[in-house]
Amino acid sequence: MTLGLTPFPTDLSASLALAKEALSTRLAPGEELAEQFPPIASAIRSARATGGLVSSEGEVRGILLWGSAGPLGSSLRLIYLMPRNAEVEAYRAVLDLAERVAGPIAFAPGPLSGLSEREEAAVMSERGFAPFGRSEMAFPKNAPLPETPLPPGAEVRAVLPSDALALARVHERAYRHHLDRYLALESLDPVRDAELQVREYLSGRFGELLTPGSILVSREGRSVAATIAVRRPTGALILDVMSEPELQGRGFGRAALVNALRALRERGVPSIVLNVTEGNDRAIRLYTGLGFRRTIGPSKEWYDARRMSVEIPRTVVGHSVEEDAGSAGR
Repeated sequence: MTLGLTPFPTDLSASLALAKEALSTRLAPGEELAEQFPPIASAIRSARATGGLVSSEGEVRGILLWGSAGPLGSSLRLIYLMPRNAEVEAYRAVLDLAERVAGPIAFAPGPLSGLSEREEAAVMSERGFAPFGRSEMAFPKNAPLPETPLPPGAEVRAVLPSDALALARVHERAYRHHLDRYLALESLDPVRDAELQVREYLSGRFGELLTPGSILVSREGRSVAATIAVRRPTGALILDVMSEPELQGRGFGRAALVNALRALRERGVPSIVLNVTEGNDRAIRLYTGLGFRRTIGPSKEWYDARRMSVEIPRTVVGHSVEEDAGSAGR
């Protein structure tokens, strides 16, 4: 099948209708179309969206939309074929089209509407992709704050802008073997990438840094764990909970998170949420043990395992994950 892309402005009404249809087929549990559709619709209307209508022989077959490319390639946001066109060979063709036009694909959304899980897994795995999922978890307003004694030798204080370098060192080690490192990749050099990501945390790219609310834990004068929280319209988003790998499971990350929750509660933040990669069992056990509950997800997504060497999450065919694969979490 020979496919091409028709620019969105050529048929704006069809572009918007297909974007809405595509989104509705891939909403994770708890997600609302009313929240997800407006940003994409705005980008399509203003001609800021990259992609187009998937067409063949003058007939619209589906829609393809991607974000800006990172060091490892583009992230597809929508890949969708209309029900009458949703076949294995057609999805293979539209993925080929995406790589010709957008370049290498780093991430792709699932599910591929119209295919069975087995068919989807075959299409993606033959291209070197592995599945993963992400979930949002919230700390209930009425959940009690657990009493958490500090680990021996630990000291706790609010994060300061001057902590950027120390935080970057912890971040690089904590996420060295995580898929999470690649989700916002800035540089292929892991040390440089950690510095850039922490700089964006502290500069307000993802929201105003909440301090108190962002906590640094040190031991013998060395930074070993931290929680980074930023302001969102509805409350606080915990961007990151990181700790030194050799100290994980010894209470340092827990101390950072509990003290962040306490500080956010004391300043009257109405809601506190974080996101976690499914399969990061150590982090999920920490969050659920403190009272966090899943509110959205898990999503169904794919990453190019040829370009990303990860240990967490450890995945199997489909969208399930193996147990006992945890480490740092965010």
